[in-house]
This record gives sequence, structure tokens and C-alpha cells, in this order.
Amino acid sequence: MEGNQQRGGGQAGHCLSLAERRQRIAAAREALQGLGSVAWQAPSGGGADGLSGLMGEVDALGMACDASRVAVLREAMNRGVSDGGSAALTTAQWVRHHAPSTIAGGAAAIVSVATAFGKRVNAPVREAVEAGRLPVKSAAVVVSEADKLRPLLADGAEPHVLEGLIGMAEQHGPSGCRLLRDGLIAKYGRQDVLQDQQSMGKSFIRLSQPTDTGASTFEYRLTLDVEGKAILEAALGPLSAPKPVDG
Repeated sequence: MEGNQQRGGGQAGHCLSLAERRQRIAAAREALQGLGSVAWQAPSGGGADGLSGLMGEVDALGMACDASRVAVLREAMNRGVSDGGSAALTTAQWVRHHAPSTIAGGAAAIVSVATAFGKRVNAPVREAVEAGRLPVKSAAVVVSEADKLRPLLADGAEPHVLEGLIGMAEQHGPSGCRLLRDGLIAKYGRQDVLQDQQSMGKSFIRLSQPTDTGASTFEYRLTLDVEGKAILEAALGPLSAPKPVDG
């Protein structure tokens, strides 16, 4: 498959019944079993038929699976079967019980994103996930950052901020998305919001008392704002650089 068909399943995919989809899911699982035993047949080049193309296809399938977990959970939440009941499971426990792979992590993100997709304001995030452009873990951070920024934004700025968060998350993942916060507030925030946020950050600056680790060393906990972080790193950089000596 190519283009949107690889990522989103193409227009034909929307015409499939649930029974047909479950047959194809089973076929995809069967196709993946023992893939390592035939991976040697793929050329080493970077084309679509090579190992890099194979990796991309498998990755797109994995993202589609993550998006589908969210879709199934949304339906379960709409029907009220994902919590309570005879098993008295929380929504996250319901996910872990029926999707055992999430026992190792990921259930919280699925629940967060499925809940967020019930709100119309998050429609662009939902579209990005369903199109295979945005992994569920990144979508969870986009939603969280948007919720934090929303009360600070000027009127009409929210669509632009959400677009920026989605684009950054697509390219650089959750960490890149979080780095946008100050820039988005400076560009789209209400008047003086950025200065107020930075002033508030200064109130959290502190250095803890030393804690004896029991190995003749002591541990401190330091909290800094953006300015303090830059100053500290500028000071530590030269001190931590290698100092080669002769002999």
C-alpha cells in the first residue's frame, strides 16, 4: 500500500463491515508471525521493497493498532461497559484486562486520549491519530499541553496552537511538544501571560537540604526556572569539559 492507504486504510477501508475487518486483523496477525524468518529476503537498500520499507510498513501497522485500541475503548466508554459492572474495573483496569500488552505500560495514554476524543475541541488530534500521523502516546501529550495552554490563550488562538502542538509532536515526539509551551504563550497568549508564568516559576526555585545516601555522598534536589537553568548549564559546561594532560 502507498500514501494514505498505508497509513489510514484508504477510502475502501471505510466500507468494510466489522466482520470483514476482524478477518483482516486475523490475517495481519498471521502475516506477522515468523516475519523474522523471511526478513532476509528484503533488499538492504532504502527503497519501498527494502528493509527500511518493511520497517515502515510494520510501524504503520503498529500505529493503526494503537489508534484502534482508542477507538474500541471510546465505544466501550460510550456504552458504559469500560468501568463498573460485575468486575468493578476502572477504565484503565478494563484496558489492561482486555489488552494484556498494556500491562507493561500504555493504558493510561489510551484512556487519556479516548477521553479527550469525546470533546469536539480535540477533533484535529483525533484526525491526526486516525490518519496514522500521530502516535497515541504523543497525542496524550498534545491533549495535556493544550489543556494547560487553553486558559492562557487569546481569543481565536486555540486552532493555531493545537496545529503547532500536533506538528511538533509528529516531528519530535512528546518532548518536542512540551518545548513549545513558552513560544506558544509568547505568540498566542493573552497580554502579560508569559511574564506572569515566568514570575510564578521563580516562586518555585529552591535547593533542598542535603540527604545522606549512606555511601559517603550527599544528594541535593534543585528546582530552577528557565533563566536559572540556562545560567547553571552555562556555568557547569566548562567545568565538566574534558581537561586532557600530557603523560
